[in-house]
Amino acid sequence: MPVTWGAVRGRVVFDSSQHHMFVEQQSSGFSWTGSRSLLLTDQPAVYVHDTGGLGTPVVTALDPAKDPDATIGLADRSTRLVADLTLPQGRSIRLTSGELPEPALAALTGLRGRLMPDAATTDFISPCAVSVTPWYESEPDRSALDEDDDSTPAELMAYVVVAGGRLRLRSQGKVLLEWPVNRVTVTPAGPSAAELRGGALLGGHFLTGATLHLVTPLVRRAFLAVIGSAGPGPGIVGTSAPVSVRGLGGAGARKTDCVLSEGALEFQSPETQRVLAHFDLGDPHLRIAGTAERFVVFSPAHGPVTVECASEVFGRRLYGNARLRAAAEHTLTSGVLPAELADGRPVACAFAPDGMRVKGSGVNLRIAYESIRTVEAEPKPPRAEMRLTTERTDLRIVAQPELVQALHTEVRAWSNACAGAGRIPDMLRAAVGLEEDYLLYTVFGPFYELHAALLGDVGADGLGTPVPPPGPPEERSRVAAVLQAGLGELQTHLDQVGYVLPAFLRHRDACLMAAVTGGAEPDWLKAGEAKLRVAFAPVQRAAAETAQLAGQLSRVMDLDPAALPKVSYAGAALSFGAAALLNPVFAVSGISQAYSSHAQGEQRKAQVTAQSERGWAVVLERWNALVGTALPVLGYVLTENVFGLRWESARRIGQELGAAPEAARPAVLRAVARRLATLDVMRRYPGGSGVRLRRGEIADHLRTARENVPTPRFLDF
Repeated sequence: MPVTWGAVRGRVVFDSSQHHMFVEQQSSGFSWTGSRSLLLTDQPAVYVHDTGGLGTPVVTALDPAKDPDATIGLADRSTRLVADLTLPQGRSIRLTSGELPEPALAALTGLRGRLMPDAATTDFISPCAVSVTPWYESEPDRSALDEDDDSTPAELMAYVVVAGGRLRLRSQGKVLLEWPVNRVTVTPAGPSAAELRGGALLGGHFLTGATLHLVTPLVRRAFLAVIGSAGPGPGIVGTSAPVSVRGLGGAGARKTDCVLSEGALEFQSPETQRVLAHFDLGDPHLRIAGTAERFVVFSPAHGPVTVECASEVFGRRLYGNARLRAAAEHTLTSGVLPAELADGRPVACAFAPDGMRVKGSGVNLRIAYESIRTVEAEPKPPRAEMRLTTERTDLRIVAQPELVQALHTEVRAWSNACAGAGRIPDMLRAAVGLEEDYLLYTVFGPFYELHAALLGDVGADGLGTPVPPPGPPEERSRVAAVLQAGLGELQTHLDQVGYVLPAFLRHRDACLMAAVTGGAEPDWLKAGEAKLRVAFAPVQRAAAETAQLAGQLSRVMDLDPAALPKVSYAGAALSFGAAALLNPVFAVSGISQAYSSHAQGEQRKAQVTAQSERGWAVVLERWNALVGTALPVLGYVLTENVFGLRWESARRIGQELGAAPEAARPAVLRAVARRLATLDVMRRYPGGSGVRLRRGEIADHLRTARENVPTPRFLDF
């Protein structure tokens, strides 16, 4: 039956009255009994004819038609038409067709993307939204997905747009995906499809590329011609994401494309596709520090660059790159440290015998160590700050706490090394004095970090407060989860203290004397390790009590360990730096971050039954007695047992270093100066980014607590 469309404007590119395959999925504002038909023109305009059923036929026009009011797309590998229309008079309709014949597909190319308002300014645009098959890096298990989960669609329907050197997939006014054109490769596939290879992010999932179903061979030919004219093939085909950088081509921040492959990190201009900086991740001179959200990368070729990444998923990709992580771990021990000034400018800090160099965009300073008046640091996470002052300079450097601690150590170590070789015995004695803080924190610090987490992340002044019995079930669950995770970690930690710490102290002493012994360990140093093991034996008393507490906790509480939150050692904000490198024996930062995360309100799955309240009270009483009385006494016994041995070791080391040949003395002086600086600086910082307590605060609390331990009832004589 002929259909009267009225005064249709523009060339008709599709008429459903000639292709009887349309199904009306939903509509509003139209007759109940009539049927609808669709007509598209390249004006662009959209007409919907309603037969009206028993009433009068009506033609509703959307002229001009623009996306997203008029979404016209092809689904199922661009074989089936889908129309989603918002029309005048409050009418809307969604129609879908069966598989279209080739003449109908060819007719649709007459739209030439005209439904997109900016179609005329693009280098290429598909005639309408087309079918795109994304290639997921890890193919999702669709049988396990909820029906309503659209985070990993098997097919997208979007316009393919090339403009300004970028290839975008746009749908209803939004950019679903985009690639820099010079970071992808495109090859023909099938009669009218093209395969695109290049990393991108879609809804939190990584893609390695996509198949573009471009309707007809003619459209594909036009697309390949535009892509081919973009210039030479990519140097790197990797995962790209937009980031903000500072330090490239000016002092201010600028938007760039960050392209990450397995072996390189590149930044390029999104407007011109010019590579602004290339960092080879295998370069031994590469330095990187910070978090996956904000970091500073440095190489001698490009200087320091600050990078801010807004995509959490791309940040995880950065964090997971093995070579990037290796460069970050090397950075903390390399002597060249990338950071930022307080005003945001990226700098690289390097150290030499004649002074500290701070160099970056608009900054070039040399600071003699003798001229430094004060070095102060505020290690609050997530960004710590160090302030260095001289007569002429007031320098504020900002970075992750781990890197600021490393920077502080370097400044102190090189400053100490300015002393003459005759000061070596004095520095050794000073280092032994600081070892009390080191040992008290290293052995007992995790107990007090756990205690602070149980109390709710208190400061050093609250460490003497007993943990009260928790009230509501939610609070019991929180404390139970913290204890369940913490006691197990403490048992492992104390095992390492007994077996590893004596060997570690011996090894560090041997390294101190390596310049004069050629790497060979003296017999007296080897014999000292056995004495140290005996001196550390009282620590096993704390280990036994911790094991008994863990056993009692599991008996009195109706807890399923598998249901408790898992301990994560990834670190707060995916820190590239490894705090454990600054304390090479124990990764206490991972333990303390786990305690802190448990104390910060995560949902607890475990529940404590009412019948276990008495046993629960006994557990807390034993815990409070352990940290309030037993640990201070053990700390006293430990230091008394160990320090006679450590003073004797320092005396013997001083004698051997004093007899060092003239050529070896500078290396000896720097090694002793670094030990003194490391011990001094370490106590001024927390054990990790998830901890408020500084190491020295824990040691001070232990010393104070042992003076206040109740006096035993000994009979005077």
